[in-house]
Amino acid sequence: MYDSKDNEIFELMQSKSFKEISEPGESERDFRVRLQQSAREQRDAAMDKLRQKYNSRIATMEERVRKAEQAVSRQEDQAKQHKMQTAISLGTTLLGSFLGKSAISATTLGKATTAARGAGRVLSKQEDIKRAVETLEVQRQKLQELEEEFKRETDLLVAAMNPLTEELEQFTVKPLKKNILLKMFALTWVPYRLTATGIAEPAW
Repeated sequence: MYDSKDNEIFELMQSKSFKEISEPGESERDFRVRLQQSAREQRDAAMDKLRQKYNSRIATMEERVRKAEQAVSRQEDQAKQHKMQTAISLGTTLLGSFLGKSAISATTLGKATTAARGAGRVLSKQEDIKRAVETLEVQRQKLQELEEEFKRETDLLVAAMNPLTEELEQFTVKPLKKNILLKMFALTWVPYRLTATGIAEPAW
């Protein structure tokens, strides 16, 4: 008996991203909907891997920013202390010169020299603050660039694993003789007998 299904041809679709093939007779819409579950599972696993890749790098960069902020704060505090010490030293020297003898004594001269050195240290501290701020800005910029890189990779990952926009590959499946599966084979014996005239008739 001839069966038309023996020569039936199937037009199927394949998703290379999710390694899935559509079922015979399944529409493109139904196939894409079915792919969404696989997409969620694979996307979540890929996102976890991506986060692990960036978490340690971002944490390291955040620690560098924190230390740079501490360095700026420390330099600013030291600069304030030097300013205060210099101001006190200078004020004491001027007050002593006004209240003391008109001639500049060795003590007054020494105090003035100390005050001048203090002013020089204040200027040096200002330079230290400037360098610390520059270092902080560099570290903040590196952190921002790393976070932007993570966002770009995340966006690319989401876009690449979208079953609703993926281009599906179309292909045809044709029946082949070598693909025939014989599920059952049996022999049946039906008894016949010959009559006196030599004609075969059923023996049941």
